[in-house]
Amino acid sequence: MTARRSPSPLQVLRTVGSAAGGLGLAAGLGAVAVVRRDKPLHAYGRVGTGTLTALGEGPASGVPLLDHPGRHRCTVRSSRAMSLAHHGPDVMGVALRIEGAADDGGPADLLLASTGTGALTRWLLTVHLHEAGGPLTTLLPQLGSRGAVWLRLDPAGRSAYDLSWSGTHDHWHRVGQLELDGPWGEDRPLRFAPVDRPLAGLRPPTWVRVLRRPAYQAAQDLTDPATRPTNRSHR
Repeated sequence: MTARRSPSPLQVLRTVGSAAGGLGLAAGLGAVAVVRRDKPLHAYGRVGTGTLTALGEGPASGVPLLDHPGRHRCTVRSSRAMSLAHHGPDVMGVALRIEGAADDGGPADLLLASTGTGALTRWLLTVHLHEAGGPLTTLLPQLGSRGAVWLRLDPAGRSAYDLSWSGTHDHWHRVGQLELDGPWGEDRPLRFAPVDRPLAGLRPPTWVRVLRRPAYQAAQDLTDPATRPTNRSHR
């Protein structure tokens, strides 16, 4: 029987720091949600459907959806982080639900936001004047068989995005295109769960799960009536 390796001091510090950051982020987002009486970020958006076409070209990523040619149906939501206006500077976001792309054959979720694209700047959010103002990435990495993986969408016209991936010290490799079926439609009450529903072949690092889960849960608890506790006669 192989002994389980103990986490390194750096991994422990990263996880503890992420836990503190996640709780702080949850508190901050919760306060915003209470004031706004809605989702704290990306509260309003537009929803459409489309097809993600993977080319199956370029260096292998270790992610089946990226490495093999195919067409995948998607639900797509475009939004602005602060949602204060339909125009003007803001952090842009695109959420994807890709049918049949999770390990269990169910849908997989991705969240992308406007960021830089360099080895360091991909960790930093950027502000654009409009939805098609520049690239969007997954911001935080996911882990695959070949190490850390970032995904990227680049606007390619009014209703399409080019899809790329990159490793930690890698160039971006274009591997497909997302094309919408038509104009954006009205917003719908969708909940995306990239931590719980990653692409097959990817998983969020422990520190990412610890950072994100409290914030997601707080936002949902404070804005979704179905999750709010009710008064009970006993505990």
